[in-house]
Amino acid sequence: MSEKNSNFVNFLEERLMPVASKLSEQRHLKAIRDGIMSTVGLTIIGGISLIIAFPPVDPARTEATNIFKKFLLGWYSWASANMDAILTPYNMTMAIMALFAAMAIAYSLAKEYQKQMEIDPLSSAVISGVVFLLISAPAADDSIPMTYLDAKGLFTAMIVGLITVEITRILLVKGVSIKMPEGVPPAVSASFTALVPMIVNVILFYAVNLILLRTIGFNIPQTIMKALTPALNAADSLWFILIIIIITHLLWFAGVHGAAIMGTITAPFFTQNIMANAAQRVLGQPMEFIWTEPLWAMVVVLGGSGATLALAILMLRSKSSQLKTVGRIGILPGLFNINEPILFGTPIILNPMMFIPFILVPCINGIVGYLAIKIGLIGKAYVAVPWTTPAFIGMPLATMDWKAFILVLVVFFLDMAIYYPFFKSYERLLLKEEKAGEAI
Repeated sequence: MSEKNSNFVNFLEERLMPVASKLSEQRHLKAIRDGIMSTVGLTIIGGISLIIAFPPVDPARTEATNIFKKFLLGWYSWASANMDAILTPYNMTMAIMALFAAMAIAYSLAKEYQKQMEIDPLSSAVISGVVFLLISAPAADDSIPMTYLDAKGLFTAMIVGLITVEITRILLVKGVSIKMPEGVPPAVSASFTALVPMIVNVILFYAVNLILLRTIGFNIPQTIMKALTPALNAADSLWFILIIIIITHLLWFAGVHGAAIMGTITAPFFTQNIMANAAQRVLGQPMEFIWTEPLWAMVVVLGGSGATLALAILMLRSKSSQLKTVGRIGILPGLFNINEPILFGTPIILNPMMFIPFILVPCINGIVGYLAIKIGLIGKAYVAVPWTTPAFIGMPLATMDWKAFILVLVVFFLDMAIYYPFFKSYERLLLKEEKAGEAI
């Protein structure tokens, strides 16, 4: 490695990695990340419901000229007639996911504090859920409004989940709780210990909610959403994602799991965006957000960080035995967006010859994907499919637009074209080393 490359790696290790490590270990960010990740199953169930409810066909522009089109039109007619029943799983999962997120985030943070003190994660989750419902969906006329139980309430859920646990922690540290005598079952004792913190949390949040309603006319969720609107708009921009792409891959290049670290920042935005798109799709409104996890996982980092699926394909025909072996091992996981065999087997980590394409390829993919959706060539994603779904299937499912398959195909061949000259240069170097080893 040249002195210039060595200095760059040292810079990453000395300046970027310590900050990244602290960010990934920060307990509140970890609680948000883990809490949101625990709701992934809900988004998948809701996504399946949306796929069934909205078949990829426009009946006004489609004629039943063949069996496939007849099937799509029949599916559309059946789904329209049974829409309420089909969307019930969505309404009970994604449409109220903010409530589950509030509880899961509180549980995760309390679990972290439990290592240092006696705090019950389950009671903390219940407190968070009660407070969130109180300020976001107060019951009226025997019904609960769902306006802020979906994406619009997600950031409120994060704030409630964190603050309620912090209030509970402070009260317990100060000894402001009901202590039950020894011998009382742990579940009973925990419920009484959480009673005072619950009362305090309810009073504080409800008072703030009432004050905001009386003074500015907005409740807490409305106030938070209005305050965050500029940030949400910025996070849906091309420049924001390019910055995230570059930082993520700089961390990976230095040997740090960049996706896991930067996921603490992107996960809330990506989740909010796809939930909002799903809600707007159900209401028949134009979808608002471009950047979602499917676009990231299945276009930007097609095959894993660095978008290495194309590189794995190139390796299959490599003259280097090392690269060919890595390609054979990495191709199957790469189809499911798992590429550690490629990253560490090539290796790409700390390999100056692969640095440029490793950063450049996902940036190009991000630009192409963003512009394709921005100008309307393909639809926005509103179905949350697992990030391990093969991109050629997952992106069309996420958008319910067959043209998304073409987008994935285009970026795949672009990736191959960009990786090719760097791959061949590295291959020549390895071939020299392999021949030198054989000569010895």
